[in-house]
Amino acid sequence: MEFASKLRWVLVIFILLFILVFVGWGLSAVARSVFGGRNTSNTVATDEVATPQLDGINVVRYIVDGPVVASSEHRSYVIEVSRSVVMMRLYSDYGQKIIKEKSYVNNSEAFNTFIDSLEEANATARYAGTDTDDDQADKGVCPTGRRYIIELGDDLRRWTTSCDRKDGTAAGKMTTMRGLFEKQVPDFKEMLKGTSLNRR
Repeated sequence: MEFASKLRWVLVIFILLFILVFVGWGLSAVARSVFGGRNTSNTVATDEVATPQLDGINVVRYIVDGPVVASSEHRSYVIEVSRSVVMMRLYSDYGQKIIKEKSYVNNSEAFNTFIDSLEEANATARYAGTDTDDDQADKGVCPTGRRYIIELGDDLRRWTTSCDRKDGTAAGKMTTMRGLFEKQVPDFKEMLKGTSLNRR
């Protein structure tokens, strides 16, 4: 009889503890929601979003630079889009030697749509606390991975890396922009065949 009474008290205490933990968890979730304590990887701090505008830009480039390796093993590529032509070049030797090059006819309507899409992806957005000097500070960063660089005309440049999304100055949707540039090159996969750059 006494054992049954003790067992009942243990069960009551266990149930009360469970309820207290559940209520505490619920209250902390509500507090995070109300006070904005939640910080997801999709949230980026920027001090400029899609400004300056891309009006008047006549050429844009997307550069992918591979890991730091021996000169002959290094690979990088550039996709350049203008109103009249799309060009892709694959390099070795840290940009010193062109391995492959291909160009495609473009037109103003396609280019304008492309630029509008880059604006929608916040191509000019930069991380808070970075400036134009930081836009050029990508050398040597992420030596075991890749650097992703977007150049908008002659004056605007943003970059990030595969090592850490918050490396660099690019606070826009770089994955979206990479996809947009790749789709401008019908033979994109063929151009990168046999290189490590064809893998994500």
